[in-house]
Amino acid sequence: MKIKAVLSIIILLSTHALANEKSIHINEQIAKQMFIGAADNRFALLNNEQPNYQHLIASLGQQYLWFDNNKLNLSGLSLVSLLNDLGIKGLPFEIIDSSINFSEADQQLSQQLFYIANLFNGYQLKPVENPTKEIIQAVKNNNLASYVDQLLPQFDQVVRLRSAIAYYRQLSKSTWPRLDKKLSFTLGQGHQEIVKVRQMLSALGDLEKGHYSRYRQHIFDPEIIIALKKFQARHGLKTNGKLNAQTISALNITPEKRIKIMQINLWRWLSLPSIPPQRYVIVNIPSYQLSLIESQQESLTMKVIVGDIEHPTPIMVTQVNSVTINPTWTPTYNIVHKELLPENTSNPGSLRRQNFKLTKGYGNKRIFQPVFDDSGSILKALGNYQLVQASGKNNALGKYRFNIKNFHSVYLHDTPAKNLFNKTNRALSHGCVRLQSADKLAKHFLVMQEGSQQGLAKKQQVNKAIHSTNTQHFALAQSIPVYLTYQTVLVTAAGKLQWQTDIYQLDAKTP
Repeated sequence: MKIKAVLSIIILLSTHALANEKSIHINEQIAKQMFIGAADNRFALLNNEQPNYQHLIASLGQQYLWFDNNKLNLSGLSLVSLLNDLGIKGLPFEIIDSSINFSEADQQLSQQLFYIANLFNGYQLKPVENPTKEIIQAVKNNNLASYVDQLLPQFDQVVRLRSAIAYYRQLSKSTWPRLDKKLSFTLGQGHQEIVKVRQMLSALGDLEKGHYSRYRQHIFDPEIIIALKKFQARHGLKTNGKLNAQTISALNITPEKRIKIMQINLWRWLSLPSIPPQRYVIVNIPSYQLSLIESQQESLTMKVIVGDIEHPTPIMVTQVNSVTINPTWTPTYNIVHKELLPENTSNPGSLRRQNFKLTKGYGNKRIFQPVFDDSGSILKALGNYQLVQASGKNNALGKYRFNIKNFHSVYLHDTPAKNLFNKTNRALSHGCVRLQSADKLAKHFLVMQEGSQQGLAKKQQVNKAIHSTNTQHFALAQSIPVYLTYQTVLVTAAGKLQWQTDIYQLDAKTP
């Protein structure tokens, strides 16, 4: 089933649930509460950036955009459903009273739409979207409901996340059980608290619902152990099937708290393009993973290393436009003075052995000089020279660098330290993204059209560069979008939630 169709079904279901209320009204108090969830300046846009509300109304030829006959229309229902999934407080789901200011409510809903449509967090290039123009056109074409339908980026994960939010909202209607962190059971042991464990694991989809005798419900049996392992795997815990303190803490997290985290993640998706391109690279920082997507299919995936807590990899929407084979590395001022020079002081000559050079000038006029063994001499030379690591097997960037447009001096690159990909926590870099299989990604990017003379010559040039240590740059025939995202919750095709470690504590910092 196509993504758009699935999303439409979700919205229709939400619409049906709303329509079954006695009726749907909104009063001034609720209208004024629409922005309660926006205290972190997510919506900080200038008034003159917004389309003129009166102009929109005039274009439609109706009194309101979102209301018909004192009720939310289809466009309004779709927008309110989206705002509800995003966690905006004070939404009109029930009758409050009859003192209604529809004009104010309608205008504020219009502002909410525009704010959401203009979220371009992390863009390193000018966005191709023009929300003001698109909203005006949607109103003129009487196509506002469809515009709202496509407002969230049409990625599989967005559809699945909204479905998960809806399910957890149902779970939140009942009191969530709570387990004592001191509990500990062995196989075959009976205890009244095990009933709660079964209830939790079943509600979360890790334990199949079954009909058990009253006695069996209290037994810590193999089925519970298997279910606990599934739960632990989804939460990044050690999969031992034991009901330890860490597992109990994760089980005790209420659906309301889970919903809040999912809503935070849904907000982050809003910054990506509405329609996914045919070919793009997406890196999810918390899961340490890169995927190359082609025609909505994952054609390549690999582990990555991202920035550590002190040097976090930034969220970015950008593109790769060239690949450098056998790159040199010019470390930053801080890396030179806080890491490389102290290392060379404690181990004189280490920079020389790592193939560092002193260089100045550019292009053909660039001058290289051997690096000194003592750090004092290097420090004096840095007044006129830069410290650069020459290409080669010891180069920190490895064999390949993928040049992405950005304001942070960040790029994707190879690494000689392949053993680090065996670590679970791979927040280890100074902000750049190190790739486990950079050669495979380069092969996808640099593949040439078979049969053309130009393509054959380029292929030979690439192969020659790979088998040498000379630095060469290869521009891509077409730039490829790159998304560095921060999703701490992912949803599998089967609807199973995979919770990632919030390595930069961004979820906790979000109001």
